[in-house]
Amino acid sequence: MKVVFVASGNKAVGTVSSFVSSQYASLQREGLDMVLFPVKGHGWKAYVAAMARLRRLVRRERPDVVHAHYSVCGLVAAIATCCTGTKVVVSILGSFPRATFKKRWVSFFIKHVWDATLVKSQRTANQLGMDLPVVPNGVNLEQFALVDCQVARGRCGFEEGKKYVIWCSNPSRGEKRYPLAQQAVSLLGDENVVLYPVFDKSHDQVVEYMCAADVLLLTSVMEGSPNVIKEAMACNCPIVSTDVGDVRWVTGGMDGTYVVQYGDVEGLRDALRSAIAFGGRTQGRERILSLGLTTDRVAAKIKKIYDTL
Repeated sequence: MKVVFVASGNKAVGTVSSFVSSQYASLQREGLDMVLFPVKGHGWKAYVAAMARLRRLVRRERPDVVHAHYSVCGLVAAIATCCTGTKVVVSILGSFPRATFKKRWVSFFIKHVWDATLVKSQRTANQLGMDLPVVPNGVNLEQFALVDCQVARGRCGFEEGKKYVIWCSNPSRGEKRYPLAQQAVSLLGDENVVLYPVFDKSHDQVVEYMCAADVLLLTSVMEGSPNVIKEAMACNCPIVSTDVGDVRWVTGGMDGTYVVQYGDVEGLRDALRSAIAFGGRTQGRERILSLGLTTDRVAAKIKKIYDTL
């Protein structure tokens, strides 16, 4: 079976998002013939150009399935494959808490255009009001291998006596709400607690930061199934997160993990205080294994969906 993976190709580090490349590799290990198609550029002109390029690729490669990540890439895939007989699978990575134009057109495409649609959390399926397969992204436990905490702290340049709260995204991304993270840490009133944004780093560097950190903080206003939470769990890193996507289900009330309603800054502060006082490592890696959220297990589920088409 030949599959074309369509995803945004605008990452500063690597061509596509790490979770896309990880899933791509895991499906290759399942024996699928994979082709990567990155959508480069921003705005409608870039997407129109991508449609033309993807249509040429589909005609040349004759894939059985085009699997697009994110809804706009799903739109590109649907138009590019029109009348070719190629099946279109779309992974919806975000969520739809409110009635918007995007929610309406995505719902229409799910019902009438795309051949299969995967969501990353049950919350997203509920928001769309549909019975959709829930397939969170998996974690490659070989890539996210444990590094000794003190060794990792040295490599990351963390100072002795300081507590480091890492925040893994670009602070310029408004939906990730970096100012909320700054406010919560500031309310601790402890100069020995350092908020450290981690972005534009290699995969190996991210692993070291997660193994070195005292806490991972996520302050997003909305998510599907945030990969950073599962990656932090694979590194047994304590977690404080807003209640978005499937975070509450994935962490499962595990010791050293705290989930707070979005907008509750004092709640985030208190959760950070508790996570720092926890002072150890979690059982996150075992939890990932028990939930079957490794890349190989997830790849097998996705392959089954391809097979049904």
